[in-house]
Amino acid sequence: MKKLISFLILLCFVLTLFGQEQNIKNIPEEELITISRETNFAAALKAIEYLSLDFAGKNILNTSNFNNPIGIPIKGLQWKDALNLIIRFHDLVLEERPATFIVKDPEVIIDESGQEIGTERKVTASTKQVRISAIFFKADKALIHEVGIDWTTLIDGKVDVAVNLATTSNLSTDIFSAGTPANPAVPIKMNFGDITIDLNTLLNIIEANQRGTIIARPSITVISKKKGFIQVGQDFSVKTLDQAGNTTEKFFETGIIMEVTPEVLVEDDREAIYLSVEVEKSSAITGDLSTIIDKSKSNTEVLLFDGEETVIGGLHDKEIKTGRGGIPILKDLPWWFFGLKYLFGYETKSESIREMIVILKAEIIDHVNIRKKHAKPTEEQIEQERKYMKDAEKLFIKE
Repeated sequence: MKKLISFLILLCFVLTLFGQEQNIKNIPEEELITISRETNFAAALKAIEYLSLDFAGKNILNTSNFNNPIGIPIKGLQWKDALNLIIRFHDLVLEERPATFIVKDPEVIIDESGQEIGTERKVTASTKQVRISAIFFKADKALIHEVGIDWTTLIDGKVDVAVNLATTSNLSTDIFSAGTPANPAVPIKMNFGDITIDLNTLLNIIEANQRGTIIARPSITVISKKKGFIQVGQDFSVKTLDQAGNTTEKFFETGIIMEVTPEVLVEDDREAIYLSVEVEKSSAITGDLSTIIDKSKSNTEVLLFDGEETVIGGLHDKEIKTGRGGIPILKDLPWWFFGLKYLFGYETKSESIREMIVILKAEIIDHVNIRKKHAKPTEEQIEQERKYMKDAEKLFIKE
């Protein structure tokens, strides 16, 4: 009887090994990876990233602070299984997005005594929230030098500009007129003026002179230590064939993408906002053989007080315009009309570099309990709405 039981146990073990071997054989050899246990964590992720780009079209972004050897041997594992194994082994977090894998540190809560009480943060009614208001503004790069905008002076919605009045530009004149008081206490130089102007007024003047465009004004409310995501653009898909010959569709995010993680810090009854921001501007260019993603990215970490603004710049793109110049009507004649279009017209090509400027404002929102105290009762809101309606009706009463 003992021999029979031993034989059955051995048979189950052999069948299990055979099943695992069959499962490994079903994985293409190109997707398998072997990594030594002494390999540095960042180097291991880089090796896995090559296979991830080939088979999933995703890069791996490491935002964790872990930088030691992986400490576990990887031998002939499928690249995604190897990635998950390394992440789980070191208690890290892996977030999968349409275009990337993000490796992050686990979130740790520390109680009043300084002890860690868990990796998942509880959200309560007293949890702080932060409202992030953003302005995505695109302007000519030469404009920043012409107007002399000093973004480091941005405070309370106002910014300093150094206007050169010696130029014949209408833009400089409009900005100087908007930022100069009617009767200045201090005389201003004729050729150069340092003025302070409201940010919205400045952007509206630039738009009116067709030197820039406000692309979007998104606003998002995020819980402290949680991630907020804003995308102004669209996702595009690429169809590929897998190893079995099936058609799969992969989506990629493009446009203006912003990921922001705020954290409310309290010290000596003073509140500040620690802001981690990642801004990306990307666009898809479809070619004959493949699709190219033109991308520029910026990361920053700033410390702001409640209601303070900050600016992110340096996201450039090149715009090329083509057209025809010459004598009107004659320059647009058909080519077969005695070739006059070539005599009275010519091809034009202009190239301009535009800069994406992101203006962020962070405000701490009162928690739910405080907002509830200041909330108006329903009856009072209804009565106030009735009063507004009566005031509106008076505008249409004929005397």
